[in-house]
Amino acid sequence: MKNLISTDSRAREELRNQRFAWIPANEIAVSSELSADKDALMTEWDHLEPDAYLLDDASFRFRRFGYFDLHPTSGKVRRLPDGSYYQSRELNPYAGGIERHFAPLRDSAADNRFLEELIRFDFAQLPIEDERARGIWRVDVHFFRVIGRPDEAGEPSPEGIHRDGEEFGAIHLIQRRNVAGGVNTVYDTDEQLLASFTLYEPLDSLILWDPHTLHAVSSIRPEVADEPALRDTLIMGFDHAPGSSDES
Repeated sequence: MKNLISTDSRAREELRNQRFAWIPANEIAVSSELSADKDALMTEWDHLEPDAYLLDDASFRFRRFGYFDLHPTSGKVRRLPDGSYYQSRELNPYAGGIERHFAPLRDSAADNRFLEELIRFDFAQLPIEDERARGIWRVDVHFFRVIGRPDEAGEPSPEGIHRDGEEFGAIHLIQRRNVAGGVNTVYDTDEQLLASFTLYEPLDSLILWDPHTLHAVSSIRPEVADEPALRDTLIMGFDHAPGSSDES
């Protein structure tokens, strides 16, 4: 299968050695075949719904969510039925311990070819070399918009330093506008800082080997006070799903 998104970065090796990999947008090549699909996907962040699970009547986060599975041998990506999202209270002390039901991805997003290729691209960076590389993987896909206002900071990770509870996670910047803050930090399991990155350009990306790292993102506020700060991200989690049925 032809790779329509590729990179010359050493992300796979970096993940193996240091458990995280930073891929700047200028090291990600997107085929011109995907130009229209990419442009169409970027508009989906204008159609997100408020996150109903924020505390204290906060209103800084909007989102949509969906499940897919990936068959690495064939490269097939399949949308799964909409469902709830669960994290334990230990993983997410801010909003964990309950089944959360988010607005689903719109069909125009779930069926988007660029999104499908990005799922394949992310998986290709993962240092998976055993039989799991041929098994089915479940992929959860989150579209986030975080807004910072003069009277309310935007919190990309209100739970603080955390892990997500999957085997691997990928963070892709979609848009950053009028933002002060929003720094991604990566820690070891003892919360010792390993690295920090600021995602500035669309498709600046960070991939994490989740059980071996912790991460966080600092709050955002407007650089220019009379306009809100806006930070859009696409976040994907990857879990081996050996109990899933194979392709029919």
